[in-house]
Amino acid sequence: MIRAYARLSKNYPLVHMFNILLVFSILILCTYQLLQNNKIEYAFGYIVALFPIFIFAKASTYKSKYLGDR
Repeated sequence: MIRAYARLSKNYPLVHMFNILLVFSILILCTYQLLQNNKIEYAFGYIVALFPIFIFAKASTYKSKYLGDR
């Protein structure tokens, strides 16, 4: 999965940027809701965003090592 996402991010950088913006938007929205409403339910957005952030980090490492992206 990490190798596939690394290839996708190299071949389609706009899709990769859209994915990053989507995850960042989820984090910002959940942070705002958590601070504004003081309800712990909005912390679920952080849990949802952890998996894509992990994939982004591992794919970046893979891309720099094996796909020659600098």
